[in-house]
Amino acid sequence: MNAQRMRRLKTLLEIRQHELRLSIEHHQQYARGVEPEPDTVDQAASRSEKESLLQRSNQEQQLLRAIDSALGRIRDGTYGKCLSCGKQIDGRRLAAVPSTPYCIPCEEVFER
Repeated sequence: MNAQRMRRLKTLLEIRQHELRLSIEHHQQYARGVEPEPDTVDQAASRSEKESLLQRSNQEQQLLRAIDSALGRIRDGTYGKCLSCGKQIDGRRLAAVPSTPYCIPCEEVFER
């Protein structure tokens, strides 16, 4: 992978990392600030909304960990190599999912 493409992917990862951190912080602040509802129906709706928000926050935290890992691989020079088989990950795959640690064949094996 050429240096320009690597810089572009690194920048995309850093931007997404920043967005996710802001979003996670926003969700946590919102969840902490929600006042208890006096009505049972409102309580149920509030609880459901909070659970949905926490689930989304958990998904964002998983993605953030994957991005942090990808940025670490960029720093140590192993970015773009599959963590399972060691082969180069196709550039189109990296463009579509810059944080991916696996080539398509290895990913397919893990998803089974």
